[in-house]
Amino acid sequence: MLTRRAGSVLNILVNEYISTASPVASEEIARLSPDKVSPATVRNTMSRLTEEGYISRPHVSAGAVPSDRGYRYYVESLEELPKLSSGLQQQIHRHFDQADPDMAAWSRRCAAILSRITTNMAIVTVPQTRATRLKRIQLVYLEDFTALLIIVLQEARLLRRLLSLEEPTSQDALNQLANGLNASFSGLNRAEIEQTTGVGRREFNPLEERVRQNTLAMLREADRGDAGDTDAAPEHYVDGLRWLVNQPEMAQGRQVRELVELLEERALLGSVLSELPEGGDIAVYIGGENQEEPLRPFGVILCRYGIPHQASGAICVIGPTRMSYAEAISGVGFLSSFMSRLVLELYEGRRAPS
Repeated sequence: MLTRRAGSVLNILVNEYISTASPVASEEIARLSPDKVSPATVRNTMSRLTEEGYISRPHVSAGAVPSDRGYRYYVESLEELPKLSSGLQQQIHRHFDQADPDMAAWSRRCAAILSRITTNMAIVTVPQTRATRLKRIQLVYLEDFTALLIIVLQEARLLRRLLSLEEPTSQDALNQLANGLNASFSGLNRAEIEQTTGVGRREFNPLEERVRQNTLAMLREADRGDAGDTDAAPEHYVDGLRWLVNQPEMAQGRQVRELVELLEERALLGSVLSELPEGGDIAVYIGGENQEEPLRPFGVILCRYGIPHQASGAICVIGPTRMSYAEAISGVGFLSSFMSRLVLELYEGRRAPS
C-alpha cells in the first residue's frame, strides 16, 4: 500500500496526464497538491513511485507518466464517481423515447451515446436469450397468392419471410389465422411449439401448418445465430472508432490498425466478452491486464445488462490507458442500468415492439 502522500501524488499525476497527454513534472504536482509540499519533496516521492512501478519517465529530465499499475491504483482509489448531469440524463431519455421499441435499435443508439459521452469507442451487444421465445405472429396480405409472415420475438426482434399461398385469401382471413396461432404459440420457444401437434393436441389446417413450419424455421435460425453457433458473434453495434483514432497515443497508427483488424475478423468481440463479469458489476482492464495482445495498449470497461439468466447483453468502452476512467465508468454504469430497465419493460409488456 502507498502512503497517503504517495497516493495523493500519484492520483494528481494520473489526473493531469489524463487531461494533457503530456508527462507531468514535479513542479506541476506541487502546485496542484492540496497539501503544501515542495517540488523537491514531490521529486523524492516520484522516485519511489518509479522504483515501485507506478510511474515511468520517458527521459531522465522529463516529467512522469503513469504505468498500468499506476492506473490500477488510481481506479481502485476512486471514492465517488461523477454522475451524469440531469440535462444529459434527460437528453438520453429523449433519444430512446424517439427510437422504435426494438432492442437492436436501442443497442445501436446506446453505442452512439456512450461513444460521445466518453469520447472513446463503444461496443453494445443486443440482448441474447437462452432460447428464443415467440411473442406474436403477424400475417400481412401482399397479393392474392403472397403474404408476408412476421414473427415478433420477446426481445423485440422482428423476423420476416415471404409466404406463398395455394389459394387467394384476404387480410381478414390472415388476421383470424394469426390470432388463432398466437393463442397457441405466444410465449413458447421452438421446442415447445414443435410439441403442439400429436395425439390429443390441436389439429392445424394446411395453411396454419405451413405458417407453423415457417415460424419454426425462423426460430431455428434465430437460435442458431444467438446461441447454437459458437462461431457466430452476437449481434452488436460499434461506434466511436473516430474518437479513438484522434487520441494522441494513436498517432503512429499501428495500435489502431491492429484493433480494426480484430474488429473486422470479429475476434475483438469474443476477446471482450470472455472477460464479461456476471451480474451488474463493472469490470475494468488496463493495458497488460487484457489477455489479447492487440488490446494491451488500451483500457477496457465493460458491464452486463438485461435480465440475468433470461436476456442479457454487454456494454463496453475501449480507449487508451489514459482514458478518463471516472467518467467512462459512470457512463457505462448509467447506460447499463438504463438498458436493463428497457429490457425488463419489454418482458413485462410495458413497452410493445413496433
